[in-house]
Amino acid sequence: MQQHFERHAGERRREERVTLCALSLYRAAAGPLDGLLASVQLPPLGEGTLAAYVGGLTVAHMARVTSRAVALLAAQDNRLAGRPVLRPCDWRVILYSLSGARTLREAIGRCMECFEAIDWRCGRMDMRASADVAELSLDAMRPAGETAAGCLIDLFGLTQIHALLAWLIGRPIAIRHAALDHEERVFQTLDLPDISFPILFAQGWSGFAFDAAMLDYPVVRTADELANRPPDSLLFGGGILTEGGQRADAAEQVRRIALRSLSERQRLPAFAEIAATMGGSGATLRRRLVRQGTSYRQIRESCRRELALDLLSRTTLPIEIVAARLDYCDSDAFRQAFREWTGVAPSHYRQAIRPMA
Repeated sequence: MQQHFERHAGERRREERVTLCALSLYRAAAGPLDGLLASVQLPPLGEGTLAAYVGGLTVAHMARVTSRAVALLAAQDNRLAGRPVLRPCDWRVILYSLSGARTLREAIGRCMECFEAIDWRCGRMDMRASADVAELSLDAMRPAGETAAGCLIDLFGLTQIHALLAWLIGRPIAIRHAALDHEERVFQTLDLPDISFPILFAQGWSGFAFDAAMLDYPVVRTADELANRPPDSLLFGGGILTEGGQRADAAEQVRRIALRSLSERQRLPAFAEIAATMGGSGATLRRRLVRQGTSYRQIRESCRRELALDLLSRTTLPIEIVAARLDYCDSDAFRQAFREWTGVAPSHYRQAIRPMA
């Protein structure tokens, strides 16, 4: 219990300092904050200090006002670079395009095309992938010269893109490391707390690296869900996991229980079994999952996908045995599901991922 309290107290301090940093940079660039605060339905600053004001905000309010401040700073960056400013309709087009992708790989490809189609208002996105690691780079295309505001914009941008991609596939994407194309001394001027993932500085790119196997996970979100997408970011909690620090929310607890059962016993537990294991009722757990934008059916399919990709890439087990280990009634049902996830047959996926097998 004490560790739980200390962890969340630490997260609260991080969130407050990120918000304080963003608002301080915005005030230095644009002047008084009251207009910015009013635009996100927050009261004026008043006579107190900015630190005291931020300390009185909820995490949701901090995330919203920080996102708005960084967006306005990025718009100023665009104007200085002679690029058009990102419009709300541009972002909606990007989100709609992503929701129609079949896999994370396809979603990233569509995102890169959308960035180009809107005249680089979001900068340029690119991806490099090997058998093990994928690196997603985000080039803000700003004029030469490093600023604290530019560093914060890049950091905030990569965490928002990361959260969006994780949301699209309905599961966490562990960051191996992030990169910021800034000198470490510039990052240090932001006076941020420790970030929960390693950051490389002045490497010639900004972005993040993750397990390449995630690229074959299917997109499970629909366009209809976009309006209710939670404003998650690695800087503001949410249900996101990183290799440095895990947050065991309800969906992740359910996923771990189901994945363990599938891996060890080759069966998916009934929902009532999971609720009993977690010490609550099925109705309560179902409501918690709905609030997180998921369901046991989605989690169950996510577990099957994860284990299927692992077995097909790591072993030479016959497709019929793989299907049985994933608790399918027969191999045809598995083949159909795998095609829906990735667009290819299990045997074709195995040949592509293990060409020398």
